[in-house]
Amino acid sequence: MPTLTDEIKTFIVKGLACFDTPSEVAGAVKATFDVDVTRQQVHRYDPACVQPPARRWRALHAAARHAYLAQFAEIGVAHKAARLSALDRMVHQAAARNDFRLAASILEQAAKECGGMYDGRRRLPHLLASMPATRPPHPADGGECAAAPVESRSPESAAAPGPGSPDA
Repeated sequence: MPTLTDEIKTFIVKGLACFDTPSEVAGAVKATFDVDVTRQQVHRYDPACVQPPARRWRALHAAARHAYLAQFAEIGVAHKAARLSALDRMVHQAAARNDFRLAASILEQAAKECGGMYDGRRRLPHLLASMPATRPPHPADGGECAAAPVESRSPESAAAPGPGSPDA
């Protein structure tokens, strides 16, 4: 097991902070420094392991992780509003060129974006039962992505016509 320099240790900690696996970091150390390290050696510098590293490596990991995550705030397509704005421009351009098949596929992608398909959240069945019924977004709603609640009728009220209905 080779002795690791501070430069290699820093490289390992920053790699782990960027969500690289220990195997990926070990390969990167081999490619960058031509030093063979095992996954177990790399894992020792992960603050989440059973025996966390020294305080300075934990602090470096926290700072590198914070900087890595802050980069996403600067990337436009990481924000839903920017993605929807770009899709809106694309659908208008496709419609202007009479490419309705492309426009329809772009609208489908926008609907998936609005519906939370790319949010990475799962709706659990027991939670769905307690949620109010919703309808999918519609262009007549003003283009908003938020689904509006749908009035639900009980089976009894659906069977009996109310006053003022054509069946009364």
